[in-house]
Amino acid sequence: MFLNAIQQRNPGLVRAAVDLHQAGKLPPNTWVFDLDTIAHNADILAAAARKHGLTTYVMTKQNARNPMVSLVAIKRGLYKTVAVDIQGAKIMHRYGVPIGHIGHLNQIPRCDVEFALRAEPDVITIYSVDAAEVISAKAKALGRHQDLLLRVVGPKDLFFEGQEGGILEQDLDDAVRRIRALPNVSIAGVTSFPCMRYNPTADIPVEPTPNFHTIVRAAQRMREMGIDVKQINAPGNTSSQTFPILAEHGATHVEPGHGLLGTTPNHAFKDSLPELPAYVYLTEVSHFVNQQAYTFGGGFWSDIYDPSFVSSAFVGRTGDEALQNVVRSVPKKQIIDYHGALEDISRCRIGDSVVFGFRTQMQMTRSHVAVVAGISTGSPEVVGLFNHAGTMVTFDWDVIPTPEARERIQQVVGRY
Repeated sequence: MFLNAIQQRNPGLVRAAVDLHQAGKLPPNTWVFDLDTIAHNADILAAAARKHGLTTYVMTKQNARNPMVSLVAIKRGLYKTVAVDIQGAKIMHRYGVPIGHIGHLNQIPRCDVEFALRAEPDVITIYSVDAAEVISAKAKALGRHQDLLLRVVGPKDLFFEGQEGGILEQDLDDAVRRIRALPNVSIAGVTSFPCMRYNPTADIPVEPTPNFHTIVRAAQRMREMGIDVKQINAPGNTSSQTFPILAEHGATHVEPGHGLLGTTPNHAFKDSLPELPAYVYLTEVSHFVNQQAYTFGGGFWSDIYDPSFVSSAFVGRTGDEALQNVVRSVPKKQIIDYHGALEDISRCRIGDSVVFGFRTQMQMTRSHVAVVAGISTGSPEVVGLFNHAGTMVTFDWDVIPTPEARERIQQVVGRY
């Protein structure tokens, strides 16, 4: 989906990925981040957020919950992070990354509520009064106070299947009254997802969803009930291009994920957007089968906007060679993506680097994550390697102890 955009707007990332792989410094099945471009994109988002009066929580699920990416973005002007689930919160907390929001797409398991409170997020999203009661009891026991966001659901709201949940708008008054009576918690605002949707036929190809209108109505009703609404958190298709629309419709907090990475759907088709593509998926030709070149897998992903879309990849032994050799992939119906496949073995050799530019949710893959600094100055260097669980490791997957990892991460962030 983003191959053309990467070729046109950040070819140095492709060259770096291939050259570092061929030098034995990057393994196949690796998401490769361009940290210089992350800093560039964060500058743009931070400036746009200031202009429109928005607070930014960095969405970490797209960047594989990577602490280097998140901390550089924060240093360049974004605020804190959002962890959509408790696993993400634990990884952020391990590496000292400030957490703004927990519970965006997954509720906190009861056994982990104490951990979540000790991580001191700005807000925790709840889908029910029951969840508020658990947080209240634990907060009281710890002598802490916690702000909550209510995920409010209207009758016409849209959700991806399996991501439904929240307090029905018709039940809002009762829920607010019951939660207000609980000790050690306060209602800080509302949220939903997705609040913006992609619309390729529009002049500005995003538009508010019914969910967005629902939480704006809910916020108004809560104000009428005497609640000090501090947040209208409106995530979904968030980039500097959408900030004006979000602010105009009442958002106070936004959660750029693919916006930070330069890979929202609109970035695939418009080269005028200021954010640049900041990652690629790197793998390697493993063997040949029936005139197809099989590559190592682990990170292949179907795009939700067009699941039938067939990807292509750059293939070669040098960056420049790969940029001139685009090979179409072959979709495979397989339960586990042990391999990907390319259709033309005449343009592939075993051991070639393979670079894809598709959109992903990295945290859902089993890939390595490599962070590369210095691409913009022509001196790329692998400054961090992480396993699929967000743990900093050596090339041989030995775990780097947390204190040492934190020190290494801070040294890299200090360069930005």
